[in-house]
Amino acid sequence: MNFTLNELLDNYHVLVPQIQRDYAQGRDTEFDLRKGFVNQIKRSLQSDSLPLNLDFVYGYTENTGNGMQAFIPLDGQQRLTTLWLIHWFVAPREEVQLSQCGKSTITQEAQNYLRKFTYETRISSKRFCNSLITQPLETGQDKLSQSIKNASWFMASWNNDPTIISMLNMLDTLQEEIFVDNGEAWNNLVNNRKITFDYIDIKSDEFRLTDELYIKMNSRGKPLTPFENFKAQFSGLLSSKTTDYYNLKRNYEGSEISYQQYFAFKIDSIWMDLFWNYRAKVDYSIDENIYRFINYISEFLFFKNNPNAAAADVKYDFDFLNKIFSAKENIDFLFDSFDFLSRVKNVESFFASLFKGVSTFDDYPTDYFLRAISGKGFDVKDKTVMYAVLIYGIHNKTYTPDNDFRDYMRIVRNLLLTVRQPNQSKRIEYSSNLRMPNVSDYCKFIDEFVWQKDISKTSYQILAEHEFAGFTKENIANEKIKASLIISNERVKPDIHSLEEHIQIQGNTANFKLNSPDIADKINAFLQIWSDSIEDSLIIRTFLTIADYSVKTHDSSSLDEIWYFGSRGNWNRILTASGKEEKEKVTDSLDMFLSRFINAEGNNTKDKLQYLIDDFKSGFKEWRYYFVKYKAMSDDEYYKILSNNTNAIKLNLYSWVDETGFNINNLGNSGNQPLHSYHLNPYLIALKSHFQSNYRIVLYWGRFTDLSIIKVDEKLQIRCLSSGWRIFPLGNYIVDSQIISKYNMTEHGPEFILAESAEKDRIETGIDFINEILK
Repeated sequence: MNFTLNELLDNYHVLVPQIQRDYAQGRDTEFDLRKGFVNQIKRSLQSDSLPLNLDFVYGYTENTGNGMQAFIPLDGQQRLTTLWLIHWFVAPREEVQLSQCGKSTITQEAQNYLRKFTYETRISSKRFCNSLITQPLETGQDKLSQSIKNASWFMASWNNDPTIISMLNMLDTLQEEIFVDNGEAWNNLVNNRKITFDYIDIKSDEFRLTDELYIKMNSRGKPLTPFENFKAQFSGLLSSKTTDYYNLKRNYEGSEISYQQYFAFKIDSIWMDLFWNYRAKVDYSIDENIYRFINYISEFLFFKNNPNAAAADVKYDFDFLNKIFSAKENIDFLFDSFDFLSRVKNVESFFASLFKGVSTFDDYPTDYFLRAISGKGFDVKDKTVMYAVLIYGIHNKTYTPDNDFRDYMRIVRNLLLTVRQPNQSKRIEYSSNLRMPNVSDYCKFIDEFVWQKDISKTSYQILAEHEFAGFTKENIANEKIKASLIISNERVKPDIHSLEEHIQIQGNTANFKLNSPDIADKINAFLQIWSDSIEDSLIIRTFLTIADYSVKTHDSSSLDEIWYFGSRGNWNRILTASGKEEKEKVTDSLDMFLSRFINAEGNNTKDKLQYLIDDFKSGFKEWRYYFVKYKAMSDDEYYKILSNNTNAIKLNLYSWVDETGFNINNLGNSGNQPLHSYHLNPYLIALKSHFQSNYRIVLYWGRFTDLSIIKVDEKLQIRCLSSGWRIFPLGNYIVDSQIISKYNMTEHGPEFILAESAEKDRIETGIDFINEILK
């Protein structure tokens, strides 16, 4: 039922009950909201403007005796009070002459119905409202509030009533905003129905709601929120002729009702329940949570529908929301999202079940609705995941997750994680390259997938049988390969899922030869090798027995190219390498590694890896020979000893000055300026490890372009070059000629080159030489 205020007061006395909160729209803290609301009303009261609807006012009626009925508002008393003050402000007045002073009162006709509105929250509020209507008032240059306070009938104790103070503030705002002509405004209010609201008696036979609704609506606390202002504006939008659904209806419990009615019926009841259940889980009020969720939907739909938009185009204000939700497609998705989540029996349990076995690869809860309303752990990936959940659930009416829903979410997750790039501040990692302006691309895949989905086919069948866009062809093709494999051999599905769930794989299995007949064994081998119990050095050394699998992280530096061999927590950069050359290199060597591991001898993983190391035969002593043989070159534990830091992590990232792989440096920084950190030549590390406790052998770190060295008893220093050890005598020390001859050292000015022999490698030769010097 649609009313103006005077029509409501013609039918009922309006009693704001004692259990209601004080009038709040006039509070000092709500100036911006109050001013915006007043300006909106001001525009609506102009004769050439569109009418304004202030949304639904909920309450119930009861008999008060003497044949009168009273309407008790439970939600809407703030708007009703403001509307009542506006009527008082523009009401026609007549002059009265009292004590030689010119004063005025509103006309008797206006008094007759305005006095039918009163506050029961405090007796002082009730008396003030009655006096404001009936008592004369002298107005001049003062603020209206001051004129009222100066009136003889104004009681000093009323200054302690927050409702009265708020009313005075609102009247000042009406005065300050230079209201339209009072006569025109009054006529538009009373006769032209320019400002209306929808009236609902919640205890009528039509609704039969309970007082629980009141409790929930007032759980939001006393301060006004942007959502309270938004709700009134949004209701006006939903009934506006500017929308493309103005004459359309939505089904509500078997009846066809307008979009405005649909919103009003649900926002403070069924939809409110959804947020009510989360009131103890977030730091914000229920209203703020609703507002956050609506803002999430509006932002996402904006970018979905505007692929050329920029982040700066998003404005979290009503003009932005008005632009988004004037379109039927968007308002339907918002309403359908609310409905879907409201129909889920337990939202938190729903998401826990949906993501059971499907990792999110972060530390935030799997409850994406909680993420959406809290804003925590809700970046572009997560916003897209939430959209994927909603659109699938809405389309398929799936309120209890099943395996097919999980498979769909797994596919979406995998593809989202492929949108990435090497992290520029830590290039041994990948970082997400998902962008809000690109969600229109991601939605091409999601929407098409959901549109194709029906109960007769599994998610993997849909993926395998149809062509999709939205992500790169290569990444979609990788997912299709898995889908086809699972369809043809259901038994391999748990193995592939286990591989996808590995923290260093994160759904990206592109570098695995999944079509291998023994793929299940290879996956099992992988999971054994890349586990927390196996140290990086053991993996690196074994992997290098197959081939050079390293990836280049920096094209150039002052010490030339930089190559990465793997370190704890960052194997993802190698195992899921995506560059064409990188991918081919890693795929072949990884597949051969897993095959050899399967056939290796040993009682456990470490034994089998060590077997492959011991079995490694190199035709000549090139760099891989040394990396495989000498654990210290890639060992985390010894690196911690050298750095005197138990938390130090050996990145196994190397600058590569020469192709032979000897003039190289293990770096401690993987960012844009890796040489800013200290670095060590790994061959020097291996050499020093033999003299670990000998204080006469000191390993010095290099930094920038300065290279690391070993000093032997302050007699000479040793540096590693491609041609061998560079020996440089210190001070007056002279290398004995017999040592020079014994080790076939070649002289280059003041220094010597000590090369390996046919019988002994470079490290062994270096150890023997140092022992000679220490004698």
